[in-house]
Amino acid sequence: MAIGDELVGGFTLDTNSHWMAERLRILGYPVKRVTQIRDKPHEIIDQVQRELADAEITDVFVSGGLGPTPDDRTFPALADALGKELVIWEETRARIERRVQRMHSMGLLESPEVTEGNLRMARIPDGPAHVFKNRRGMAPGAVYQADGTRIFVLPGVPMEMKGIFTEELEPEFLAGGSAATVRELRFTFAVEARFYPLMRELEALFPDVSVGSYPNFETKELVIRCVGLDPKRVEETLDVIRKRAPV
Repeated sequence: MAIGDELVGGFTLDTNSHWMAERLRILGYPVKRVTQIRDKPHEIIDQVQRELADAEITDVFVSGGLGPTPDDRTFPALADALGKELVIWEETRARIERRVQRMHSMGLLESPEVTEGNLRMARIPDGPAHVFKNRRGMAPGAVYQADGTRIFVLPGVPMEMKGIFTEELEPEFLAGGSAATVRELRFTFAVEARFYPLMRELEALFPDVSVGSYPNFETKELVIRCVGLDPKRVEETLDVIRKRAPV
């Protein structure tokens, strides 16, 4: 779930969701859906509650809206969605203070004092399962548990999000996944519509393998991609396509 008016308004490309979806697939946590919503508290609350109500969802990943300005509303909205109070997380406040003082000593900030904007980033919903450090910025990431679902909240700045994800979140919380097998066949000057009967048949023969067709009009290629947890089943699907491809 990517949060930000700039995303929905088309001002900023949502590279975070693309990167996270690919990383989660590799780690064995396939993504069910990707959503973008505005910095509107009621919309954030509604979307969080919608995700928690979905029985198929075990993990929710939220990025954006954790900064120091009034339009950063993710943590307050999440607190309302989970029925929690906002609290100043002391470890985060102390880390922000050290960072401000260091930036002041380097001449990057006029004052060594923590501002109200800085302090906003230390206010998070009470009762996190874990709070990430974020070695590249001030806004913390955090993990919450709700109704058996884990909610991972990460900054929207790509460098900070990727740093927390790869250095802190991934080894601690995503080490036990089983990665899917992904295989592709490429056909040149193939007509996608002619694959329709074969792909319908593959759906019935291999319901555990996802088969998709993806034409590339620049290279004149048609990519048939097969994704599944069982490598043997994926290979069996590919064999059928090789033998019966309408080309």
